[in-house]
Amino acid sequence: MSVPPNPPYGALPAPVKPSPKPRKTKAWHKTANEFRSAPYNPLDLVNLGRSVEAELLNREAEPLESVTPVYGAGVYALYYCGPHSLYAPISSAECRIPIYVGQARPAGVRKGTAEEKPDASTLWDRMYEHRQSILQVHDLDVADFRVRYLVAIEAFVSIAERVMIRHYRPVWNSIADGFGNHDPGANRRPTSLRPPWDELHPGRWWSHPDNMPTPSKTSADQSRERIRALFTDELSEEQILEIEAEQDEEE
Repeated sequence: MSVPPNPPYGALPAPVKPSPKPRKTKAWHKTANEFRSAPYNPLDLVNLGRSVEAELLNREAEPLESVTPVYGAGVYALYYCGPHSLYAPISSAECRIPIYVGQARPAGVRKGTAEEKPDASTLWDRMYEHRQSILQVHDLDVADFRVRYLVAIEAFVSIAERVMIRHYRPVWNSIADGFGNHDPGANRRPTSLRPPWDELHPGRWWSHPDNMPTPSKTSADQSRERIRALFTDELSEEQILEIEAEQDEEE
């Protein structure tokens, strides 16, 4: 398609000078200040975490009972898709809201001695531990759980986990803590408090009263009430933080 030539200047109307840029009034500055925000920094820790989160959420959710073998460390989100009435508000085949978010890093990372081996299966092992925990409890079915996971550079794993927990407030991270706990060992079991999650979903062998006789300060009924309040938006951010701090003191 040919483009018609521009007409000669003489055939054009006389040009009109545009109006000068208007002066910025007090109202203009007031509005600008109301909408002022920090310049976007892609290297900000929160934004880095969100980029990892976005990549994780693009992954297909897999059945927890048959996670594909994978090497490396990373971050993951666990979803509930079953009929348990307590979790009905988040139960979904589309895996929209995680029930738990976690990370898996190489042993020794907190001491600065971690060095991931090429054939290390840190992330897969962690998800397998969760599978075993759910298999042991009496009121949950591992077939009702799905997981999204992402192998990631260790430096970004903790950031992504923290961002996702703040975003979603997964119930097993914030209200019924202890799902991700390990067996404290034979010497510590008798004096350790049973985790709130194990009061709510009993069955793990190491948290049985015969092995861990001291109950959690948070009863199963109290956890149920808190979970229902979380799902109905009856808990403020301050109350959630108080519950998290209270449960941290038990560990």
